[in-house]
Amino acid sequence: MKLKRFLNIISVLLVIVFALTSCKEEDGSGYTFKMNIENNPSNLDPQMAEDSSSLMIISNMMEGLVRISDTGGIVPAAAENFEMSGNGLVYTFHLRQDRMWESESDFTANVTAGDFVFAFRRIFDPETDSPYSSDYMCIKNGGAVLNGALPVESLGVRALDDFTVEFTLEYPYFDFLTLLAKPAAMPCCKDFFALSKGRYGMAADATASNGAFYIKEWNYDPYWDNNYIIMRRNKSYSESSFVYPYSLNFFITGDSSIDAENYAEGDIDCYVSHTVDEKTLSANKNISAETKTAGLVFNPRSKYFGSKVFREALAKSVNREAYSHELPAGMSAAFGIVPSGINIQGKSYRDIIPDRTLSVYDAGAAQIWENALKAAGLDSVDNVKITVPDSFAGSDIIYNMTERWQNELLFNCRVEIVSQNEYETKISEGTYDIALIEVGCDENSAYKFMKFFSEDRMFSGYANSGLMTAVNGIKTADSLSAGAERIKSAETAVITDYSFIPLCYESEYLIFGEEVSDIVFYPYSETAYFGNAKNFD
Repeated sequence: MKLKRFLNIISVLLVIVFALTSCKEEDGSGYTFKMNIENNPSNLDPQMAEDSSSLMIISNMMEGLVRISDTGGIVPAAAENFEMSGNGLVYTFHLRQDRMWESESDFTANVTAGDFVFAFRRIFDPETDSPYSSDYMCIKNGGAVLNGALPVESLGVRALDDFTVEFTLEYPYFDFLTLLAKPAAMPCCKDFFALSKGRYGMAADATASNGAFYIKEWNYDPYWDNNYIIMRRNKSYSESSFVYPYSLNFFITGDSSIDAENYAEGDIDCYVSHTVDEKTLSANKNISAETKTAGLVFNPRSKYFGSKVFREALAKSVNREAYSHELPAGMSAAFGIVPSGINIQGKSYRDIIPDRTLSVYDAGAAQIWENALKAAGLDSVDNVKITVPDSFAGSDIIYNMTERWQNELLFNCRVEIVSQNEYETKISEGTYDIALIEVGCDENSAYKFMKFFSEDRMFSGYANSGLMTAVNGIKTADSLSAGAERIKSAETAVITDYSFIPLCYESEYLIFGEEVSDIVFYPYSETAYFGNAKNFD
């Protein structure tokens, strides 16, 4: 009997082990994902953090009211559901009641509407000096609170009860939900913030998570080469929204150039890159999105290109169809300025406004060039150089374009490839004729993307009143169609001023193996979310 009972126990244990093993084989749960981050996070305070390393950790430890799904749409997260008023001014979110704060310091509490109210008050509190306040100016009284004219309690964000938060806007904004998916819109627990005594977000025991993972260890010494952050599955979160990985290990390397090598050696599970080749793409799985636009800008003080007609001739002579097949992996011909990776209300802006509608190519550009020479009393334009940073992977198209200019316009110019330091010096000092620039931003925002051109960061002395009007209009658009048209107006203002000639879109990639699935990649901030990630190896 004893032997039979023993064998029965063994049989039961084998069934349990087999079941657990099968589960692991089916969903890859319990795995520890490993990835490099280039720098030590500067701050894990969502209302303050800006660098990609910080945002990578925050994306995995915090959850906002809504989030961006793997298909780019906006879906509920900490909120179970929400509704919007008919006039588009009031958004009401009903929170899940099973979300808890978790921390290595053993702090626990329910996530409440008050946590979101406190977070937004911090964004607008002048003493916080959050870099994100300008992004949320559509919230009622935001400007007055920020400049001290009204107390933070006047901000249009309030808790109706413990699990209902209401936002009131100054004006309808068609993409408000996208703003709520940003890390800056993550909640902040007032009690935990007080307990951190000014160290909030600066150490493992000074961070609290309401998302998929919490920080177990944060080890960093600038004089040591074994720096890392270890995150563990948030148990309370996983009970309601199952988190597949058991742990995330982020290695702080200080050098992104080693990522591909570490991946090839099996030390990490994935890496972010914007320079890939066909061999890498064919041997691995990837997620990609067009996030940058490379193009040519002109020195506004140039004796030639200060004249719009010279710029017009060069812009209209660029035949993108002719070089589209010459571009390396990760690049495609750019007929417009905003790349296809930019979404508005979860849809690609380029699907709404095809970039070919913005093309200014004109087979008669040679005549425009000739007219410009005559008007300036010149026989030719000489001693012009195009300055290109040596990091740009598409330099061949620049050489091919100058060859076409020589053949079609009789315009001779030279391409100079320079180091990044020399490139930045030439741009900042204005000692260039024409320069290749790469335009991007750290979030999925058409407003931020086009704002680049209105900030005079790369064009000393450049001004475009039509652009300013169009860019400012993006933030006050009250519908998807109005928003798309205002983005198009901003693009058109730059393109028809011929101050920027878009050449190609550039993609950002997350590279990973065949055994990995369900990572969500946010290419603009170069971050990835691992809550649903699986490894079947």
